[in-house]
Amino acid sequence: MKKSILYMALFFAASTAQAQTPQQIVQKFYPKYSQKYQCYQVNVKDNGQYCVRQTKSETRQTAQGKLMYLLFTGNAFNFEKGVADGAHVQSGLAGVFVLKQTGNDWKLLAAQPHGWAGSFGNAPEAKSWSFHEFGKDKWGFLTLHGDVHNGYAGSAYQLFVHDGAKKITKSSITAEAENTGALGDCSENFYKGRKNTAAERRKCLSELYNLSSKIKILKDGKTSAGFYPLQLTVSGFDGSKKYTNKVFIATYNSAKEYYSTPKDYPLADKDF
Repeated sequence: MKKSILYMALFFAASTAQAQTPQQIVQKFYPKYSQKYQCYQVNVKDNGQYCVRQTKSETRQTAQGKLMYLLFTGNAFNFEKGVADGAHVQSGLAGVFVLKQTGNDWKLLAAQPHGWAGSFGNAPEAKSWSFHEFGKDKWGFLTLHGDVHNGYAGSAYQLFVHDGAKKITKSSITAEAENTGALGDCSENFYKGRKNTAAERRKCLSELYNLSSKIKILKDGKTSAGFYPLQLTVSGFDGSKKYTNKVFIATYNSAKEYYSTPKDYPLADKDF
């Protein structure tokens, strides 16, 4: 009897010690908080410091019980000077945490504290993030971020999705791309400072593109590893090829743990 009471006391003590609030769980990943700037001071090796705040919180009832999905985003920041410290090559920080409610407390199911989205050291704003179900009980955040390099501009869908178990999957799919900033209308040869010859203009026009897409989650489609397929509807041109609401289907690659586009997806090879 005494042993039973002792075991029950030890069990209760262990359960009490493990009881955590969502804030306490997140602080294990972001232990330093700046009262001055009201954000977590997050140091990322080879990427500098970020001022990180909670951006969104969602709760859903799933087969596992009540789950909480937290999104944190941060911008590159110099805490000593109190100024933004982003460079063109830097992305903003995106952290995603999935917690499970156990009684009145929470425990961690999955975490991706140092994901990346955005450019110039800035993460997309809160209004640019949305929350969706990408499969039965597979919820996650979606955003769109863009950039431009040497006249090549574009944007990409960034998906941070809980796999329903212990991982946050990350997928990136090019959403828009155009190179008119680099090639213009192909009448000029910017590199040689003169008009293009007829042959040069034909070659330039064959390389010119301006493509955009829309994304839709196909909840009635055939799943892969429990993930719904994504419909990508493309319009625009790529050289002589024209696209008007042309549909392509992206499916989840369970081996690589991200969404893959088909080989003929016209935006697949477009860098920006």
